[in-house]
Amino acid sequence: MLMNMVSGKTAFKFLTVFLIASLLVAAACTEIKTNTQVFAAAAEPAGTGSSPGLKEVFDSDKYKGLLTVRYLHLSADVAAGDAIVIQTPDGKTAMIDSGLMNTGSQVVDYLDKLGINTIDMAINTHPHPDHIGGFGDVALYKDIKKVYMENLPAPQWVAYSKVMNIFQEKNIPYEFLEEGDTFQLGDLKFEVLSPQKGALPNVIENLNDDAEVNNNSLVIRMTYKENTFLFTADIYKSKETELVKKYGARLKADVMHVPHHGWRTSSSPDFIPLVSPKVAVVSNNLFDNTKLVQRFDKQNIKTVVTGTNGNILITSNGKNVNVITEK
Repeated sequence: MLMNMVSGKTAFKFLTVFLIASLLVAAACTEIKTNTQVFAAAAEPAGTGSSPGLKEVFDSDKYKGLLTVRYLHLSADVAAGDAIVIQTPDGKTAMIDSGLMNTGSQVVDYLDKLGINTIDMAINTHPHPDHIGGFGDVALYKDIKKVYMENLPAPQWVAYSKVMNIFQEKNIPYEFLEEGDTFQLGDLKFEVLSPQKGALPNVIENLNDDAEVNNNSLVIRMTYKENTFLFTADIYKSKETELVKKYGARLKADVMHVPHHGWRTSSSPDFIPLVSPKVAVVSNNLFDNTKLVQRFDKQNIKTVVTGTNGNILITSNGKNVNVITEK
């Protein structure tokens, strides 16, 4: 159609200009003018076991010697929660949360894909079932060396009780964390920013109040050489404001775990600019808060979502951060 409208010479010039412009636009879309670079791998839909993107995200050999942080996409009819697998450059493994009980088998399957049989450190940010539930299956089928959690017992919740019973049956030691605690795994350094020292469990008046429990979940800053990751669990805007006042610029991070699955309860206008991440990860299989992504885009924050992008892999050599997605 185009060649019928213009002469051959003109058409050639037009197509040349068009192709060059298209390449420049494509390059501009992926360029981040900092040490943090972001790349996305094309892939087929989540759950297709042979999709190129799935193989890329779970290619453990390709990324040996790097820090890898994988956000697992958990399939469920309800919000399935967080499940994050961290592998150090020297081959040690940590997990932050584990999703629901009924998606625990998915977590185990993903660990199998990575050839992981030992969890050196399991971290549970708070006792809600979409964060602790999957640890039951993980503990049954994998060797968990140690568990870190907050001092907030919730024996009336089925998922919490079942998981804690399995930890005890397996003689897995656990330790409570609070503000000011630090610990390491290989070259990774962890610092706990919240909950407030000495506050739990007494500060919680009603375990059925989601805001109370979520606002007291563990907030952890992880550092690997020059790169920083901020894991915010399920905190709300009110807790974000407290953290801004308390820590200020110390909240700055290259990669941010978007608070409370990207729901409208969180990601306040004063918190996000202070963290100023280059990459934001939303762990939510049912995410629909498109306005949040649009807001992050305006702030030049590369945003990836498990419900949209499938499984997500973040790698770091201690200076540059790369993102690979299943789709």
